[in-house]
Amino acid sequence: MRSLQTLRLLLAVGLAVGVATLTGCWGSKDQAASSADLAEYRKVMDEQKQQQERLEAATSSTPELTAEEHERKGDLDAQARNYPLASLHYDKALKADPSRNPVRLKLGQVFLQQGLLDQALTHFQELRTREPESAPVHEGLGQIYLMQGKQADAEKALTKAISLNPASWQAHNLLGLLYDQQKRHAEAIASYHTALTHRSREPNVLNNLGLAYALSGNYEAAIDTYEQAVAAGSQSPKLYNNLGIAYVQRRRYTDALNTFKKSMDEPRAYNNLGVALLGVNHAKKAVICFEKAIELNPQYYEKASENLRIARQALSNTATGTAASNVAEAGSCP
Repeated sequence: MRSLQTLRLLLAVGLAVGVATLTGCWGSKDQAASSADLAEYRKVMDEQKQQQERLEAATSSTPELTAEEHERKGDLDAQARNYPLASLHYDKALKADPSRNPVRLKLGQVFLQQGLLDQALTHFQELRTREPESAPVHEGLGQIYLMQGKQADAEKALTKAISLNPASWQAHNLLGLLYDQQKRHAEAIASYHTALTHRSREPNVLNNLGLAYALSGNYEAAIDTYEQAVAAGSQSPKLYNNLGIAYVQRRRYTDALNTFKKSMDEPRAYNNLGVALLGVNHAKKAVICFEKAIELNPQYYEKASENLRIARQALSNTATGTAASNVAEAGSCP
C-alpha cells in the first residue's frame, strides 16, 4: 500500500502530517527525534523549571492559604492555561492535605499538559493505588504510556478506563491513536467512530479518523472526514495539511493548493503541494510547484530549494527508469 510510504516521504522532505494525543499531531516510533528536537525539548524543560523556581520565590512571602484556597486558585490558573502556576497551587494544596485525591488528579493532568511525563506518571501511579477503579486515572496513565511509546501498558490502561467509563470519548480516541501506531487501522477507525458517538463534532477525533482512513488507502472517506472537521470549526494547520495531501491523492490539485493556503502563505503552500506531488511520484508537477514557490519568494527558506533538487533528481531517474508515463504527463502546478 502506497499511503503510509507516501506519508513517511512527506515527513522526510518537510511536510508535517499526522495526529497527536492532545492536539491532533500523531507521530510514529519510526520518526526518531532529531538532535535539534531534543535540544529544543531540553530548553523548554529548563525554562519551565526556572519558571517554577521563580513562582516558588514569588509566593513564598505571601500569607499561606488553605488547601481549599490553593485548589481554587489552581483551578483558575488551569482554566487560563497557566499550568506552571496551577501546578504550584495544586502542589501546595496537597502538602496541606495529602488526602485530596481530586487535587492529585488535577496536578497529574497539568503536568501532562506541560509534557512533564515523569512527574505526571508519579501522580497517576499513586492515584491508581489510592483509587484503582477510577476511569480518569487509567485514562491518564494510558495517555502517558502512549506518549512514552509503551504500547502494551497503554492498551491495558485505556481498555481498563473504557471498561469503567464506556462514554469516555477521550479514552476511545487515545485507543484509536494506539491502534494506528500499530497499523491496526480498522480497529482504530472503529475506536474513533465510538468516540464520535459520544462527541460527534470533536475536530481532533475527526482529524484522527481521517488519517486512519488515509493510512488505509480510503482517501474519499478521509476527505469527507477532514471536511467534517473543518466544518466543525477546526483551523488546525495539521488538519489542512492532511486534507491537502488527501486531495492530491485524488488528483484534486487546485483544492489541495487552496487548502494549504488556509494555514500558510502562498510560497509555502506551493512548496507543500510540491512535496505532496513528489510523494505520489508526480515529479514533473512537483518541480514546477517548487519553482513557483521560489519565484514567489526568492529568499524562501532552504527547504524549497532542497525539495526542488530532490524533485529534479527524481524526474531524471524517472526519465531513464520504469515509469516513463510520468514524464509524458503534462507538467503544471495550479
